[in-house]
Amino acid sequence: MSAFTTMSQDLVASLDLAYEPVGVTLYRETDPIPADPPFTRENLKSYCQALALAGKGRTLLLAKEQMGCKLGTSVLGFEADPEAFLDDGVLEKYGVGLYGTEEASAATILNSTYLEAGKTRAALIAPLATFRESPQVVVFTANSEQVMWLLYAVNYDRGGRMDLPQSGGALGGCADITALPLLQGVPNVTFLGLGCRLKSALDPCHLMLGVPGNSLTALHQHILDMAKPIAMLKNARGNAGT
Repeated sequence: MSAFTTMSQDLVASLDLAYEPVGVTLYRETDPIPADPPFTRENLKSYCQALALAGKGRTLLLAKEQMGCKLGTSVLGFEADPEAFLDDGVLEKYGVGLYGTEEASAATILNSTYLEAGKTRAALIAPLATFRESPQVVVFTANSEQVMWLLYAVNYDRGGRMDLPQSGGALGGCADITALPLLQGVPNVTFLGLGCRLKSALDPCHLMLGVPGNSLTALHQHILDMAKPIAMLKNARGNAGT
């Protein structure tokens, strides 16, 4: 049993997660792409949908053609010329009904976090337990209480205020919890956005949290360290229902 299998099992059991933790590794132009798993032939709706499917056990190796959402492939560095794509009607169409003006819609999209354009060739999105080397980012799909515990865990040693930047209701899965942790080495939460929720079909109460892969070991240990307060809340809720 690998260390990542053990960590995944511990995290699922400790927090009663409905979705397994998911590892994400992005392959750039010069990176060798693994022969196994083979590229997924299925066309998905979005990167967020891939995260949700991997949380239920799917292993997905995706090129940009299979990822569905062009905003997501732009954020994750698959598109060589994202500005031309974004300027070609997307900024106007995105904001219909969500923002009062085209300018507000454009500001939401353009001020998000983007990886370097055209440098990403593939994305491995799979249950954490399947990894043998640390993924670049680990994503949790969790309800608000489970996210609370995960935030306690990532802030366990430092304490104090946590800054959790939000994309403003768009690009949550790709920008907030993947690109930002990759570029800045920090954890973050997303409330997702309308498109994210339509395409991933998540329960209304679920959020997503992303952490850099190199912080996973500490997060896992801190969840174990908090076994007593986690049990305290579970017991209090159980007793309240009797």
